[in-house]
Amino acid sequence: MENQPQNNQEQEVDLVPVFVWISNGFKNFFNGIGKLFKGIGHFLVLLLIFIQKNLIIVGLASILGIAGGWYLRSQSKNQFTAQVLVKPNFKSAGQLISNITYYQSLLEQQDFKKLSKELEINPEQASKISGLDIKPEFNDTELLKEYDELARETDTMALENFTFEGFKEAKRVADYQHYLIEVSSQDRAVLESVIDDVIKVEENSIIKAQRLALKETAVFDLKSINYQLTEIDSLIAAYQTAIKSSDVKGGNGTNLYLGDQKPSETLRSLFYHKGALLEEMSDIRKDKYSYDNTINLVSQFIKKGTVEKKHYTLKGAFIGLGFGLLIALFPVLWRFLKNYEKEHA
Repeated sequence: MENQPQNNQEQEVDLVPVFVWISNGFKNFFNGIGKLFKGIGHFLVLLLIFIQKNLIIVGLASILGIAGGWYLRSQSKNQFTAQVLVKPNFKSAGQLISNITYYQSLLEQQDFKKLSKELEINPEQASKISGLDIKPEFNDTELLKEYDELARETDTMALENFTFEGFKEAKRVADYQHYLIEVSSQDRAVLESVIDDVIKVEENSIIKAQRLALKETAVFDLKSINYQLTEIDSLIAAYQTAIKSSDVKGGNGTNLYLGDQKPSETLRSLFYHKGALLEEMSDIRKDKYSYDNTINLVSQFIKKGTVEKKHYTLKGAFIGLGFGLLIALFPVLWRFLKNYEKEHA
């Protein structure tokens, strides 16, 4: 009994260094944060002093940058930009992307004669085109539908380590369903006349074969669905007759073997199945008519000026500011290198 208080006192004494170590750790942590903010503040003050000493150079460079940005913004307002949303068929997206890239390369080389021949316009109209671009247009909802279709057609074990994020990363540029094409020109009439030729893809043997195969498949599927609808209508009529006869004759009329299902439940499932077939038929008809064109035009929009806000003035101001700081920093860096060479010679 006399040793118990001494043991407790020894345990309390042993815990004191632990608490001291923890308090010192917190103290060093906050001191470190304080030194960090102090260093950041010191750097900002030195930067402001540096700008103050070179205010003329930095100011002139910033003004030149703002002027350049304003000029680009004013020039962009004098242009027209056409946004065209297309849906390629028969795996022709790769050829479409290649065509747009080729037209842009001709434009960069200022080969307006060849560009005018490709787009079936005169060289003067081709010289008014200022840019062509194509990029996939999609959202996660559309990609999720594609992933769901892939999951239904593929073995579940094969998809265990193939996530939706992995599916998105594995898609190539030519694997999307829709593409946004942007064409810029100084003349609206040129845009309106050139759009159809920009999105045109020549039909090769592979595209022709896929077109015929898909059309034949669509015709076969429509005939199959029509046959199923006829059979379902016959079954519905037979069930309705059987139900009416059963109600009138008290169950002694015509009987249909339905297994464990009631006639009303079977009739309801037939109506649901018929509705699903009609919906599927509607989708197949849309696909069939879309196969008439290699590239389907979904929407077209022409607007004066750049559609996206480029913020040329703001970007010009930051570029000018950075360029001015580099010019002002060059003498300082030069003196530092000279002094460093003398000290370590």
